[in-house]
Amino acid sequence: MQFDQDKAINYLQQILEFELAGVVRYTTYSLMVNNSEKNEIVSFLREQAEESLFHSQKVGEVLVSINGNPQPRISPIPELESYSVKDILNASLVHEKQALGLYEKLLDSLKGSNSDIEEFISNMIEEEGHHTQELAEMIEQLTVNS
Repeated sequence: MQFDQDKAINYLQQILEFELAGVVRYTTYSLMVNNSEKNEIVSFLREQAEESLFHSQKVGEVLVSINGNPQPRISPIPELESYSVKDILNASLVHEKQALGLYEKLLDSLKGSNSDIEEFISNMIEEEGHHTQELAEMIEQLTVNS
């Protein structure tokens, strides 16, 4: 299969915008947590913000490497009705699943056309999968302890 540079650039730009939105999302959530488990959750959310920034930088590097021009935009961030820990974690899980879906679409569109990008995206899918699983476990634990 031939490498579709335009399609890859489009997906990478979407992912970049999504990861940058994650920085804003997780930073905001870390400021809004109001619970007795605040320190643990705040630390987790700040780590997620830092990781989203790192991911956006790596995605941006790949985008530039294939002659893409990163646009300074972020994906829309839905407003939460409440900032309970459960609501924050559920919104974070939705965000991580959406990010995972974008990475999977990009990987599917590559289909053997660019092994370097495929390897990078496969690693990102693995990381996002771990985040999704971690969030699901945190939500389950929160539900059990409620």
